[in-house]
Amino acid sequence: MMIQGYQLHKNNKAFTLIELLVSMAVFGIIVGLVVNQYTSQQDSQLTQNQVVEMQQNIRNALIIMTRDIQMAGFDPEISKTLGIVNAGDGSNGNPLTFTYSVADDGLDNDGDGTIDESDEFQTIQYSLFDSLADGDMDIGRAVGAGGNQAIAENIQILQFTYLDGSGNPTATLSDIRAVRVAITATTDLGELRRAADNRTVTAVIKFRNIF
Repeated sequence: MMIQGYQLHKNNKAFTLIELLVSMAVFGIIVGLVVNQYTSQQDSQLTQNQVVEMQQNIRNALIIMTRDIQMAGFDPEISKTLGIVNAGDGSNGNPLTFTYSVADDGLDNDGDGTIDESDEFQTIQYSLFDSLADGDMDIGRAVGAGGNQAIAENIQILQFTYLDGSGNPTATLSDIRAVRVAITATTDLGELRRAADNRTVTAVIKFRNIF
């Protein structure tokens, strides 16, 4: 019986140091793969959320711009002085600038204490600017003498192209009847930002009060 017990004890082998190290290495590789996969999924989810937000950002900006641009030149008093002031390309410092009448909006737009004066008008400007001084450009909307307010962030390109009544590009103010707006936006992801995630939207907006 003692011999059998001794033989059983000899066959009960433990892990060697090499086996332990190999097991730890395999375990480390597996953990690394799992963590890498999880991080990749997190980054992908974050990117997708940013893309959705970016697309909504562009849509909202276009809604605001369309509303304003369609008012350009609105002039019920037929003063013939309201309309496009500057046909800029939309880059920083070269805005699209236009005016329209606000003589019947119930507001004192020029701050002189008199509401709805016959010659009251509003000036709107659109161009790129860096609202946060972070190196990423934004679409700025300036009303009257006020400064730019960002209506869309992380914009790489804002391009205005002016069209005549036949849809052809023109640089002559009196011939402009519409503007083609091209906006290229990117995600706010720093090092995770990829060119493939950029989105470009183009729309043609008619100046319905300019004939």
